[in-house]
Amino acid sequence: MLAPDSRGLLLDALRPPPGARLCRAVALTFTLDLESLLVAPLAFAAHGLRESADPIAVMEGVRRCADRIDVFCQAGQIVVPSGASALLAFVEPMVHQVRRPKPGHLFHPKLWVLRFLDDTTGEVSLRLLVLSRNLTKDRSWDVCLRLDGVPGTRPRADNRPLADLLRHAVRLAVTPLPAARHAAIEALCEDLRRADWELPEDARSMVFHALGVPGSRPPDFVGTRHLVISPFCTPGGLNRCAPSGALSVVSRQEALDRLPEESLAGSEAFVVSALAGLPAEEAPPGQEVLHGLHAKVYVVEKGHQARVLLGSANATDAAFGGNVELLVELGGSRNRWGINALIGPDAGFREILERHERQDVTEPEPDTGFLRDLIRDIAAIPMSATVTTSADGYEIRLDSQKTLPKVTGVRITAQLHTRRGEAVPLVPGQRVSAVFAGLALADITPFVLVVAEDRTGREQTVVLAALIGDPAHRLDHVLAQQIDTPEKFLRFLLLMLGLGTEATAAVSGDAGGQGIWRTGGTGILELLLNALVDRPEQLDDLARLVARIEADGDSRRLLPPGFTELWRVIDQARDAKAEAVGR
Repeated sequence: MLAPDSRGLLLDALRPPPGARLCRAVALTFTLDLESLLVAPLAFAAHGLRESADPIAVMEGVRRCADRIDVFCQAGQIVVPSGASALLAFVEPMVHQVRRPKPGHLFHPKLWVLRFLDDTTGEVSLRLLVLSRNLTKDRSWDVCLRLDGVPGTRPRADNRPLADLLRHAVRLAVTPLPAARHAAIEALCEDLRRADWELPEDARSMVFHALGVPGSRPPDFVGTRHLVISPFCTPGGLNRCAPSGALSVVSRQEALDRLPEESLAGSEAFVVSALAGLPAEEAPPGQEVLHGLHAKVYVVEKGHQARVLLGSANATDAAFGGNVELLVELGGSRNRWGINALIGPDAGFREILERHERQDVTEPEPDTGFLRDLIRDIAAIPMSATVTTSADGYEIRLDSQKTLPKVTGVRITAQLHTRRGEAVPLVPGQRVSAVFAGLALADITPFVLVVAEDRTGREQTVVLAALIGDPAHRLDHVLAQQIDTPEKFLRFLLLMLGLGTEATAAVSGDAGGQGIWRTGGTGILELLLNALVDRPEQLDDLARLVARIEADGDSRRLLPPGFTELWRVIDQARDAKAEAVGR
């Protein structure tokens, strides 16, 4: 277990089974990096798209999945993107901010729930990924449990915590979900209630613990020997996770140093070696280097049995005293699932551990905890971004029905994600009221950067406002902006038709050559006709893109020679088919 040489990537774990496609995905995370969310839909795309770094491929992957993915995160924990990427417009409907479950506590679970459909057999399959990592670019040592299953014929009581957790996330959403998304998540919850999961090898039992959800019960940690793997520890958390018996702890150096010495009295403590994760000399260039511990695992031994709990909960008072968390408990034999299997002399995980040597606690950075809490409280206030037209373009008015927290000595500002540097002050103790004028169509966004700063430091986050009056053609315009050469237009066309990056790689750089018009021996006309017959909805997006390019007067520059005439034939056939269906 936890063998350092058996690493996996989240994208690999998200990929559908062979021959299947994604029907629905729901992710819960504490921290959300929007740029990481951009990449996740590639896992659900055609095989050739998955490893692509092509922005056109990323955009098409996100567009294709946007109506089937929902991501819930703690309000105030959306990471500010490194730049003003226009592609983030396509992830807007996926993101849902979540309020604190109770004062002083956090929404902290980390999981993916996936439903797949095999188009050939019609079979539905489910997958659950229980993680210790957030949906971010973090490269720490983490754990992931993957469970595959199918919907059964009747609800199972042991699955109820999973469904309750998803429903609790929906209830905590800062802004109510659209009816269609709410209904889709509810249907997924019903599948979860009936799920028959394949247990991991040698596991004899499995229990889900949705901490902080009304009606949930805490795990039983009673045993004779305990192992706690957690990046953050408090004395109360350790007492809860190891109430009696021998204790071994794996944590971060600074976390162990800050514990009172009596908390570790009679225990053995380890840290991850600073050299762990460094690639061998013969490793291929670009191999991922992991650093720092972020995994959360608990092992409880009693007699010849052992129970392993893993998931999102740290060994802290907050995790078990009010946070929303998820742990999965697996039971089996001590030989297979016990502490020696993890940190015994012959265990792979033990090879990257070092004995903890207590060091003097370094002076902490200035405490910005107050500002972090303030940012979370602001992000949990429902805001609306109303779009209107003006003489010099568009205007967004940012408003809230509730007042901001009344604080002194703090400067609070807001700026649009798409217009960095144009900050508008917000007044503590008053409702949000800010106007952003002179906007281009591509500048319209519900993603607002909120910054709070005082003498102790600075905290910032992205807040998702409810966009009112969003121009119907905004996303078509954003899409058209990315298609700025005939080659990119054709790549998008091929990706939209589901041919993947292998086909787009054959696109010639010469827009006038024959290579741009043929892929794998099948002409563009034939591909469009096939789509017209089998997948007419795919051509709706293409029709809007062509219309936008023509409206902007860019058809001669961006459309390959001869495409306008070809598209006229297809468009006439679309109209005739629609007229025939309407009769």
